[in-house]
Amino acid sequence: MNTQTRIADLVGAVPNPGAMSNLVIAKYRVNNSLISSGVAVTGPDVDLLMTGGAQIQSLSYINKVDTTTFNHSSDDFDEKGATGKVTGGTYMALRSDINWGWAFTDLTRIITKYDTKGGVASAIPMYWSEVGENIAVASMKGVLAKATSLTTGVVADAFDPDKLIDAAATMDDPRAQKTLFVSRKTFAKLQKLQRNDFIPPSAANFNIGRFEGYNIIITEIFGDTKTVMATEGAIAFSAGLVPGVVGMELSRDPNGGNGGGGEILRTRLSIVAAPQGFSYVGAVKPSLTQLGTAANWAKVATDDSFIGIRAINHAA
Repeated sequence: MNTQTRIADLVGAVPNPGAMSNLVIAKYRVNNSLISSGVAVTGPDVDLLMTGGAQIQSLSYINKVDTTTFNHSSDDFDEKGATGKVTGGTYMALRSDINWGWAFTDLTRIITKYDTKGGVASAIPMYWSEVGENIAVASMKGVLAKATSLTTGVVADAFDPDKLIDAAATMDDPRAQKTLFVSRKTFAKLQKLQRNDFIPPSAANFNIGRFEGYNIIITEIFGDTKTVMATEGAIAFSAGLVPGVVGMELSRDPNGGNGGGGEILRTRLSIVAAPQGFSYVGAVKPSLTQLGTAANWAKVATDDSFIGIRAINHAA
């Protein structure tokens, strides 16, 4: 009589779903491409969204301090120095409380896709990393559709890396680390332009290549006629579990497998990926298509130079 393989056998050294959930979150943060590239910035303000409450909450931003005015010191005690103030505001960010489950056979497929040796402890964090990236990139698509002033060029223009430099010059700090979001076809163009010292994703950080100082993340969401650039901190980012949520559970259904029984591993994570300078004004449970729609976003930043996202149109 053959012994049926169970999900617990795939988990390996950490069979407890609760312990596995903590490991997933830790590895997710380490291997996340948005964090590794610097595009996503974490901090106490955005982490507050993980403490619970509404899925759409406000985040604070601070405007740049005016550095063109200052006081000359004086030995006249009665002369009072002028003062300024730090101004700011708020924008609305979405927290997506999401989950997915795998039956045994499906879980085997996801492990094979990512890492047969690392097993569940490797596969699930990488799954969530892709989900988080998809949410962030779809949100970037939405805000670019909302604020057309952030896009330059037309699809008839020949692909020209110099346009990246021009786009960076419109940002607050052109020297800051930039990440390019490109299609596979555009990625191939970059490889041909930099044959000698091109660094592929496998030799760089997780899922990130390099081209002339730019990080590269491959995505098909923008198509072959648009390259998107994001600077450090362009996206306010957090991931974790809100209080009371069980991060991972293992359940058995005796009716699965036509009565032979079956198991499902359910994993949960909450993700915030908010383009800074924009408010999310759509539904609380959007699809990726809805996140990429202009109507679901409102531009709150009054100065485009403080928005860390740009797009360049070009020929395919």
